[in-house]
Amino acid sequence: MVCTLAGLAPASAAWAAPYTATHASNRGNNGPSVTFSAEQVTHGAQIYAGACAMCHGADLEGGHDVPDLGNYFMARWANTPLDRLAGYITHAMPLMAPGTLPPQDTAALVAFVLHHNGVTATSNTPLPMEEARQAKIRIPAPQALAAAPASKP
Repeated sequence: MVCTLAGLAPASAAWAAPYTATHASNRGNNGPSVTFSAEQVTHGAQIYAGACAMCHGADLEGGHDVPDLGNYFMARWANTPLDRLAGYITHAMPLMAPGTLPPQDTAALVAFVLHHNGVTATSNTPLPMEEARQAKIRIPAPQALAAAPASKP
């Protein structure tokens, strides 16, 4: 059985440490800045470990037929409204039980993946769960993908 996530989608505090890849400032993305709370990142790490890591790997590295959720993910989803990513997770993930994650878990997963990829929140305000508010926020674009280690497509 193959787990796929064409675009996105962790259990200890160590998961909260972001990669060292440098990403564009949240403020230059033509919309509200990305905000998420430390609690969301921690909760997202727990959800990821239980629902996502089996396919996407413990360190979001992906695997055979499963995209990584690091540099490749950030490049693919750059400048995309958050509601598209959250909608994808909500309706298609986890592969074995799509549509089972409540909005607060989806928002926590998004916060975790962004944080893990070096996106820093502009405040400790939780990432919104409402689709209309997420639609106004865009995923920050990486500044220097070429300088970062190559990721699996």
